[in-house]
Amino acid sequence: MTRLERLGLEVSAYTLLGSRAQAAMLCALIDAKGALLSWRQLASARPWKMRSDEGGAQVVKTRVCLLRHSMDDIGLGGLIQTGGRKEGVAYCLPEPGRTVVLNRLIAEAA
Repeated sequence: MTRLERLGLEVSAYTLLGSRAQAAMLCALIDAKGALLSWRQLASARPWKMRSDEGGAQVVKTRVCLLRHSMDDIGLGGLIQTGGRKEGVAYCLPEPGRTVVLNRLIAEAA
């Protein structure tokens, strides 16, 4: 995915979700192509002002919860999955959910 395509997805995600933080987190999950992302990995994609050591795991958990609610509101609920890693809780957007979200974002951009 080119940087321009990525930016287009972020703009579409922001338009749908109404939050830069949620859009960035959703795009990080899309970029992971179904792989589990730890809270530290998701925190590194953050547009919000937070150092990753400031209660980071709880902040990311809360933001994933908000993202799930927002996705539910637009008909994309239940697609983000929670898994475990040795570092703790991790999140992913596996197929076919990833493709569903990508198609929705592309349709929003059109």
